[in-house]
Amino acid sequence: MKSTILKTGLLALALISTIISCSKKEEGFTINGTIAGLDKGTVYLENTDEKGEKKIADSAEIQKGGVFTFAGKVSEPLLYTIKLKGEEYGVFFLLDNENIKVEAKKDSIFKAKVSGATQNDIYKSYYDNEFKKIQAIAGPVYKTSDSLSQNGKVKLTAEQQAFMDKKWKDLQTFADDLTDKFIRKNKDKVAAALVISDRIVSYGTPEQVKIYYGVLSPEVQKSVYGKQLKEAIDLNDKTAVGVTAPEFSQTDVNGKVVKLSDYKGKYVLVDFWASWCGPCRKENPNVVQAYKTYHGKGFEVLGISLDDKKNLWEKAIEKDGLTWTHVSDLKGWKNDVAVLYGVKLVPTNYLIGPDGKIVAKNLREEALQTKLKEIFSKS
Repeated sequence: MKSTILKTGLLALALISTIISCSKKEEGFTINGTIAGLDKGTVYLENTDEKGEKKIADSAEIQKGGVFTFAGKVSEPLLYTIKLKGEEYGVFFLLDNENIKVEAKKDSIFKAKVSGATQNDIYKSYYDNEFKKIQAIAGPVYKTSDSLSQNGKVKLTAEQQAFMDKKWKDLQTFADDLTDKFIRKNKDKVAAALVISDRIVSYGTPEQVKIYYGVLSPEVQKSVYGKQLKEAIDLNDKTAVGVTAPEFSQTDVNGKVVKLSDYKGKYVLVDFWASWCGPCRKENPNVVQAYKTYHGKGFEVLGISLDDKKNLWEKAIEKDGLTWTHVSDLKGWKNDVAVLYGVKLVPTNYLIGPDGKIVAKNLREEALQTKLKEIFSKS
């Protein structure tokens, strides 16, 4: 009797073990894709590593009907891009260990439909919902601003400026509220860290970045994108108002080495810009005005270009009448000084005092004139 019971029990355990092993979720991801209009070619799976370098993780040959497959495993949800050989852009998405389907057309891979990627759906939902609502409000505000200023050619009256200031403030409040709710709702998702990086690091304040980093769950803080946020916070602390500006040197248009310390004893605006940057070119007349007004009193400007083509850089300097010193290593976004200062968008500027300490950051339009007037009216 005991033997029969024992055998029955062992059989039951074996059956349970078999069921569990059969139902156990396979580790790793599978990407099944189709590219309409292609029957051959090579498709790449590309990842951007923690240092911002693009790396080809895998490649696959396209079969008849545009079919391709990738299989592998990621340690955590990470942004990947699927693109064709020879193409610079493709469709990017958050890849996790799931069964994912990608449907694309050969001339618009970047518009591919990605399904089955749970983490990606959450991240994408911000841009499909919250961000679209922000854009719908922002569009008319930008149009009104351009109309009143005739695309920057006319200075606004005091009444017009007050009107636009209210518009910009209301837009910022609306955008901040929607983004805040998304981050808090998804604080335990990688998507929240990415939205903080996209929207708060680039367009918010350092204080906001610290607050929202603190909102994230410990697991998300330990993720690749959580660590990047912590690095951004630490870097900002090194370039915060009141600290000594990090020293640097770079060559000017004639190949002469220029150092930040060359400007010690004067107020210098370290201005990050580029010839291809529309907002930079729009702000340049304001910087020109500031330079003409206060240069004789000890104010300097040091332009640092994120260009990668010298001829375009030099043409923009001449066309915009930027008569101060300009430096660049022509590495684009990888400009050594931009990396040192953690510059994520242009224009970005730092006003540095005679003692080498940072006095203010990102002074644009009237704020630049007001700050300089405050400084030089005392001297």
